[in-house]
Amino acid sequence: MITTRHLLVTGTAALAAFGVVGCSSDGGSADRSGSSAARDVVAYHADYPAYDSLDAVIEESDLVVKGTVVNSRVERMLPETSADGDPATNPQAGLSPEEIAEARAAAEADPVVVTVSTVKVSQVLAGDVSVGDTVEVSQLGGTYKGVTYKERSTTALAGSGTEYVLMLADNGAKNPYDLLNPEQALYTVGSGGAVKAVSGGGFDNAGRIDRLADRTHRIGTR
Repeated sequence: MITTRHLLVTGTAALAAFGVVGCSSDGGSADRSGSSAARDVVAYHADYPAYDSLDAVIEESDLVVKGTVVNSRVERMLPETSADGDPATNPQAGLSPEEIAEARAAAEADPVVVTVSTVKVSQVLAGDVSVGDTVEVSQLGGTYKGVTYKERSTTALAGSGTEYVLMLADNGAKNPYDLLNPEQALYTVGSGGAVKAVSGGGFDNAGRIDRLADRTHRIGTR
C-alpha cells in the first residue's frame, strides 16, 4: 500500500510536520534492500529552499566537503514535548499537557523518518572541519519497522565507496547537518575528479573537484 504525506521543509531541512521543532530520535538500523519485508510505502512530498545557481548554494552553505559514507542509521523524529517558549518557534507553546500528549501520540503513530549517514571527510572545500573527521548528514526517508518512507527529490547517500560533494547547513552541535537542497547540494566525484549532480535537479557546471574547491574558496560561505 502506498500513502502520501506532505511535509514542509523550512530554512534548510528543519521539518515542520506535526509541529516538529526540537526533536528526539529513536534509532533503528538502516535497511535499503527494498526487500518484501517493507510491506508499505509512505511517499513524502517536501518543499525545500531552491537556489538560482551553484554559487548561491555554496554561499549559503556552512560546510562543503568531499567524503564517503561509512555508516548509516534510520531514525524516527519525535516532536518537542515542551509547552514553553515562543509560539513562533515552538508550535506547541501554550498547549495543555493533554494536548501535548495527543500530539506526541499522533506523531509516534505516523512518524517523520530520516536516514542519518556518517560521512568521512577526505577534502574540505569550506567550513570548520578537518580531513579525516566524520560528519553526520540527515536525509528525509528510510525504512523503519517494515515501512519504507521516500521523498521524491531525495537520493539516499550510498555506502558503496561513492565519493560525494556535500553542501551542508549546520543545525547545531547536537544535530546532524542537512543538505541545503536534496538535488542542488549533492554531487558525486567521478573519474578524473569530475563533479556531477546526483539528479537532473542539480547544477551541471560544477566542473572538476580542484576547480570547485577554488571556486568555493573564492565565493566563501556564510
